[in-house]
Amino acid sequence: MIESFLTVSQQVLMLFMLIGVGFLLGKLKLTTAAGSLCMSNLMLYVVVPCLVISSFQRPLEAEHLRNFGLTLLLSLIVHIAMIAVASVVLRRVDADRRSALSLCAVMANCGFMAFPLQSALYGPIGIFYGSAYMVIFNICTWTWALYTASDYDKSVLKLKTVLLNPTIISLVVALVLYLGQITLPPLLMTPINYISSLNTALPMIIIGYHLSQADLKAALRGQGTLASLFLRLIVSPLLAIGLCLLLGLNSMVSTVVVIAAATPAAAVVTMLVSKFGKNAPLSSSLVSVHTLCSAVTIPVMVALAQLLIG
Repeated sequence: MIESFLTVSQQVLMLFMLIGVGFLLGKLKLTTAAGSLCMSNLMLYVVVPCLVISSFQRPLEAEHLRNFGLTLLLSLIVHIAMIAVASVVLRRVDADRRSALSLCAVMANCGFMAFPLQSALYGPIGIFYGSAYMVIFNICTWTWALYTASDYDKSVLKLKTVLLNPTIISLVVALVLYLGQITLPPLLMTPINYISSLNTALPMIIIGYHLSQADLKAALRGQGTLASLFLRLIVSPLLAIGLCLLLGLNSMVSTVVVIAAATPAAAVVTMLVSKFGKNAPLSSSLVSVHTLCSAVTIPVMVALAQLLIG
């Protein structure tokens, strides 16, 4: 376990060094909220789709398909279970804080934060399995998360919104290429791989910028903050570990899933809260607190997973 902890800690430390670059850029005012939004759009609409397509350019193997399906199932169970637990644990929190805390407890940063770590540990196959978790996350984002942020307004739930987002579209394209064993020519794959390589540094810089703007003291004050933090960083990965053991997933697939489940609250929480005029500064600061604490919890949870499953 110590060896696993040190290995993952080293990878997480490197990611936090990149976060430090974004933090300095924010503090020195060398980037702005508008610049951060542009970088986020670049990640969402270009880098992540290229990364997904690149990771699916591999030989078709029955075991990989089976593990991908199991990861989808496991991800779905984790999200449903976390929604149920959060609704019970946070039910007595003030209404003006409850939606942000619930969203932070359930919605993991399984793209920006998990993909770089999954890729660092396992390469393209790590992204292949990690994208299954991302599919469920996206469906959850545009259904339950949107519904919760809107104060349970059913009119915001639209099938078009669920299906026509960059991650789902890129995954469908990648799956068609993968199942049809269509290999893209070097003329296309070379620029796709160049863009995919931005996946590690760019999201960390974005996260670092948001940390530079956060009010961490304000985030830690108030009812429900620690409960939300505990649910996201401890309960979620422990649940994933238990399910991996139950389903008999191998060490690599389990580690990929646990990394995704152990990541801090996603930046999309702030976006949704802001969209419906809620407490955006609180949600942004909560995401930052989660991110800082995850520097310790992610290595511990991944090491624990590898000890129990490996």
